[in-house]
Amino acid sequence: MVITQDDSKILAYLRNNARESIVQISKETGIPQSTVYQKLNDYEKRFIKKHTSLLDFHRLGFEVHACVVLKVNKEDRQNFLKFLQEEPFVNTAYEVNHEFDFVLECVLKDQAHLKTFIERIEEQFRIEKKAVHQLINDIKKEQFMACAERIV
Repeated sequence: MVITQDDSKILAYLRNNARESIVQISKETGIPQSTVYQKLNDYEKRFIKKHTSLLDFHRLGFEVHACVVLKVNKEDRQNFLKFLQEEPFVNTAYEVNHEFDFVLECVLKDQAHLKTFIERIEEQFRIEKKAVHQLINDIKKEQFMACAERIV
């Protein structure tokens, strides 16, 4: 897909506020409402995966936000993938290359829950290598394509 300047403007609005109305997007971008409507329908069919809300987990009482990086024994990988799909503490999981297999972004109540979570993983799966990093501050989050001028 070639991203036009209009696409860039509309996508930036959606990245900043997916609840923005067609009328408001049209007003702010100078793109006709009918064009915005057509483009949004096209985006929904082609590449918008889902609309979601970014939550402040800390304010919800989840004190620990951690990045867990793991190398899992080959025989355990399929079962580990199933585990990831069902694990409520894993917010986002990535399969990666080089010296690790998985990067997990986890959200937990406190340090004790993080410790228990890691111990449970180590009991259920043969972990060859691991690194756990507590995420302290969001410096930048979900900002790619959130500024229309920078995309095209």
